[in-house]
Amino acid sequence: MRASDAIKSRLTASPTAARILGIFLAIRVATLLVAWLLGAARPELGITEALTEWDGNWNEFVANDLYQKVAVGGIFFDEWMMLAFLPVLPVTTHVLHLVTGIGVHILGPLVSMSAGAVGFFILGRYLSRRFGERVAVVAAGLMLVSPNAFVLSMFYTEGPTILFVALTFDALDRRRWARAGVWALLAGLTRPNGFLVFVPCLIASIVEIRRNGWQRGRSSVFAPLMAPLGFVAWVAMVGAVTGEVGGYFRLQDVGWGARVDFGEGTLRALGRLVLGRDAGLDERMNVIALVVIGVGGVVLMLRKKIDPVLSGYGIAVVIMALINARQASGARFLLPAFPLFVAWAMAIPRRYQVVVVAMSATVMGALFVLSVGELVYTP
Repeated sequence: MRASDAIKSRLTASPTAARILGIFLAIRVATLLVAWLLGAARPELGITEALTEWDGNWNEFVANDLYQKVAVGGIFFDEWMMLAFLPVLPVTTHVLHLVTGIGVHILGPLVSMSAGAVGFFILGRYLSRRFGERVAVVAAGLMLVSPNAFVLSMFYTEGPTILFVALTFDALDRRRWARAGVWALLAGLTRPNGFLVFVPCLIASIVEIRRNGWQRGRSSVFAPLMAPLGFVAWVAMVGAVTGEVGGYFRLQDVGWGARVDFGEGTLRALGRLVLGRDAGLDERMNVIALVVIGVGGVVLMLRKKIDPVLSGYGIAVVIMALINARQASGARFLLPAFPLFVAWAMAIPRRYQVVVVAMSATVMGALFVLSVGELVYTP
């Protein structure tokens, strides 16, 4: 069978997934159009520059030079700062650059978008199998227009992360334990909270062993045993290179204020928002996203009694976001936690779903302009 025939057969067999893929591609075209228009308004801001802003800049640095030492000064706060960025996306882009000769500033966004497209197709197939077409389409739609989802068009790790998360859950659902462990391992090498896919792997293994006994269910332990190895290995490697056991976490803290503060920063930001005190756009969006999408999603997951494998993952991502001292990018940290969006898709009445999606898309578009056009919002 030719490759085109195989793809056509797969799309035909998964109409809901194909529909979600179409939505993903339509939104990518819209964001690329906005980036092009921004470039027309600001000649110094070309479309590739817009798609490699913020973390995209750092991924571009790594994709060009890999993990070499840098001279300390300006934005470079440590000679090993590139090691704060996990390898899957920039290294893949670097290899493709060597093979094709195309610049990493072009390849990076293309790799991210391609991974996201495949990820949403697989996720759509999984969700339609578990929840039906309506919930699958609405949940994916809410993810795609969530506040920081425009990064799916940029040189960011969210696209690849969603791909590996979707592959992990699909493998767990099919009881392909070693395969699930491999995908989860790769998620942990893609972005910092990717290692949280360990949680559903562990819960799925416990459920399998309780249901079928140790003798029949013991192969399920491959998933949770393999899941954290990628991230743990990277942390150990960074520790060896920097000479500090916690070198990776120090780089995250010094560079971006990302550390565990057990919710102190979130509570302070919430207090400033409620009391009407001065709070930047980043902080406001972080708090709103954590409360509405995160905490609200957790409450709805529990009320809807969503499978513990899915709800456990959603809760783990929300907890990690809440206890992170970094009061920016909260909406982006929640993006891969698709069970939260499933819960909202199940809870929002049908007659309001289009309105909610349209409002969220408007917010996302505005934040995209503020982020890449004005540089006043951190995605």
